[in-house]
Amino acid sequence: MSAEGNPQNERSILARLLVGVARWATGYPRLTLAIGVLLAIASIVFAATRMRYHTSRAALISSRCPFHQRWLEYTKEFGEAEDVVIVVEGKGREAIAPVVREIADRVGREKRFFFSVFHDDVDLTPLRAKGLHYLPLASLEAIDRMLDEISPVLQGDWSLLSPGAMAGALASGMARMSGPEGGIPAAAEEMAAGVQRGLGPLCDLLSAAFDPSGRYRSPWPDLPDSMGAAAPSLAPGLHPGSDRFGFVVLKLHEDKSSSFAQNAEAIALLRRIVAEARARHPEVSIGLTGLPIMEHDEMQSSQNSTIVASVLEAGGLVLVLVAGFGGLRHSLLAMTSLAFGMVWSFGYVALTIGHLNILSSAFGAILIGLGTNYGIYSVARYLYLRARRLRTDEALEDTAATVAPGITVGAATTAIAFFVAGFTDFPGVAELGVVAGGGILLCWLAAVTVLPALVHLVDRKASRRPVPVPLDFHLWIRPLVARPRRVIAIGMGITALLGLGITRLWYDHNLLHLQPAGLESVQWEERLLAEMSQGAWFAVSMADTPEELAARKAAFLRLPTVDRVDEIASLLPADEDRKLPLIRRIAHRLRDLPDQPPRIAIPRQEQLLPVLHRLRAALAGWPTAAGAARELAALEETMGQMAPAEYYAKLSGYLDRAARELLDRLHALRDAAHPSPPDWNDLPAGLVDRFVGRSGKLLLRVYGKGSLWDMDAMARFVADVRGVDPKATGNPMQVYEASRQMKRSYEQAALYAILIIVPLVFLDFRRPRDTFLAVLPLGLGMFQLFGLMGLLNVPLNAANIIALPLMLGMAIDNGVHIMHDFHGQRGRYRMSHATAIAVVLDSVTTMVGFAVLMVADHRGLQGLGRVMTIGMACCLFSSLIILPAILALMTQGREEERESLPAFEPNVAEEASDEPENAQITLAPALARRADPERAPPSVAVRPSRSARPSIRRAA
Repeated sequence: MSAEGNPQNERSILARLLVGVARWATGYPRLTLAIGVLLAIASIVFAATRMRYHTSRAALISSRCPFHQRWLEYTKEFGEAEDVVIVVEGKGREAIAPVVREIADRVGREKRFFFSVFHDDVDLTPLRAKGLHYLPLASLEAIDRMLDEISPVLQGDWSLLSPGAMAGALASGMARMSGPEGGIPAAAEEMAAGVQRGLGPLCDLLSAAFDPSGRYRSPWPDLPDSMGAAAPSLAPGLHPGSDRFGFVVLKLHEDKSSSFAQNAEAIALLRRIVAEARARHPEVSIGLTGLPIMEHDEMQSSQNSTIVASVLEAGGLVLVLVAGFGGLRHSLLAMTSLAFGMVWSFGYVALTIGHLNILSSAFGAILIGLGTNYGIYSVARYLYLRARRLRTDEALEDTAATVAPGITVGAATTAIAFFVAGFTDFPGVAELGVVAGGGILLCWLAAVTVLPALVHLVDRKASRRPVPVPLDFHLWIRPLVARPRRVIAIGMGITALLGLGITRLWYDHNLLHLQPAGLESVQWEERLLAEMSQGAWFAVSMADTPEELAARKAAFLRLPTVDRVDEIASLLPADEDRKLPLIRRIAHRLRDLPDQPPRIAIPRQEQLLPVLHRLRAALAGWPTAAGAARELAALEETMGQMAPAEYYAKLSGYLDRAARELLDRLHALRDAAHPSPPDWNDLPAGLVDRFVGRSGKLLLRVYGKGSLWDMDAMARFVADVRGVDPKATGNPMQVYEASRQMKRSYEQAALYAILIIVPLVFLDFRRPRDTFLAVLPLGLGMFQLFGLMGLLNVPLNAANIIALPLMLGMAIDNGVHIMHDFHGQRGRYRMSHATAIAVVLDSVTTMVGFAVLMVADHRGLQGLGRVMTIGMACCLFSSLIILPAILALMTQGREEERESLPAFEPNVAEEASDEPENAQITLAPALARRADPERAPPSVAVRPSRSARPSIRRAA
């Protein structure tokens, strides 16, 4: 007889210990259940009072990571709250601006929920009063010179603006400077230049006044646009560049509740405000987006989907178990045991970590997928033994001796594999490992304590009822392995064809692709990306001084991946030490301006023409004034041909308008000449909060070109920005680094699990060949899964990559149990009925548990359900078809065990032929009971099969 067929001579220490536990549970079932119920109640209380939900993605990242430390430094300066954005779309600013102001005012009144409200249609009055501070020094000096020239006007003498006075003064000055020959002495050259400069304004004034077209032309030189300088862009971060969009940005006060979807009340109020605004203004479109809204919507959708999926999952699992076990009673008992373990797990989480994060909140689905299997293997073995006429306590004892050791070792290795994930660098994955590892152990504890007690109580009272007959999956499998070479060839051929798709497998880092389809917040984000090539994400860089900020901004703008850079330090003017004396002087000179311009004296036509004539005659000796002389001659001719009434009307109307224009300009200068320099108090508080830190640090927001949700674009953007400022941070950096770290952590967790599982499997079988065969279904299943994903263009992503450690535990479990079944047989291998039904139900329940996620709205959950369902189907195919065929081929020449079996009931005889050694365990008690049921001896394992040796179960 081959070595693998040799049975063990006695039970292991673990088996004896588990038999003792089963005897205690069946001896004191009510006490066992009472203890379980008390632990469940305590767990519920602890979970309700102590457990919190950390929904921020920042909670997934270790504070020891350099990139996250930079983010924490930023949040110390500017807070953790992200911007919520209300978008108003219309045909133009006229339609948008009133709606934006109305919404901002309404939101601003809800101070319990919202703060730092800001919009892009702000009041610039505080800055307009200090507009001159934004002018360059040269412009201020030009204004001061202009005021010098009109100083009589500033003192109330507006006669200087009369053409007669201007012409008379010029003629008198020129007469004083003329020499004996009519030329200009060299000593008077400087004075002559000044007189010649005065000819221009006079000619311009008269030409404009008597312009035949009648159009008004200002006689005054252009002044620097102090108002334009005082109104720089005050909408950083609000998607500037389009007149079709208006924006209101705000922040949400921190939600102190333990709700999984944070800020639910505030966001519900915000949506009501938006809905009311839509009803009042149907001419515009109004939407709500921003990272807090998208995260809330994602969590809410995930929570709703999880609830629906849990209900469907529970119903599906019960149906599968009922179909597999042939009855409802034991299916419900297995599910009840799982429920105890899951409730205890919530108490464990509350006592240890105290919170769940975005990733660890998925531990419930993990426990349902893994924890159910402990009950399945136990119930499958129990029903198998009951079909051989064992009493309830005997069957439970035998199950504890043969199946429970494998379940125990499997639970331990699975838990250890999860626990080692705690050594990864990504806290989100590490906490998931700690939570799931402890939950696995508690589900195992329920399976070896609560489940035997439940079964004993229920089946003892229902002893007269027939024992359910599970489906005989072996009958379906047997024809497939009758020709093992053909099955192996076909199976490996299918695997090879599927493997061709691995080269097309890719990883999708875009988190928008995980969001539920149709979410308003996501649709507006994508719309803004399409319309403006800009999303809500930006990098941030902090500077200590305005000079450092200005230099860094210029460097950022030179980068090919940068679209624009927002900051507000430039809203405070520089060079104030030199500007301030000039501004104060200007303000002092403009302090006594009249409200209305006085009437300017109009010279009579017969008085002005002679003056112009004398002026033109004086210019005859000036070679450089020939052009001005010709222009005066033309004016004399035009004015001379006019009737006195026409002359008076045109000149007086023009001078009145010119005086009004001059006074308005002077008023504007005075209104923008506040001597105090602009400071942060002159800017909207919502703007300053976003760009000036608590310690005075100045912020730059760096926006990238295109969509930063695309990983390639994000990688280039992050590299470019860090080239300018290595300490730059922001959501692009956080997501870029965290997504890569999470991916590495899952890969590390899978590697750690393999490094633990394979040696333990080797320790169990002590043969490289058997170890290889035990892990073969896992390897083939993963190979087939990745190939299928490539062929179907289903990428790996942040949601479904969790399938890697999950499938490691689930898939290797099948291979290990089949190998133990193989060692428990003699002759050509045929999978036993108990192993077949356990493997099928184990895999199918897991598939059902994850398949229901595909009905979820959340695309991340959909993807996880899809990948896990396909993966478990691949592993089931490899476990149920390929591995048994290989084992059958290996044992074609192995000596058959020749042992006559008594004829049992119809279903019993078939089972006995499937597991000859296992039949020996209970053969004597069964025969004795048939002869005398009252004197039947207890079930004693005379020759326990090798399958009683502890098996290596799931590890993740």
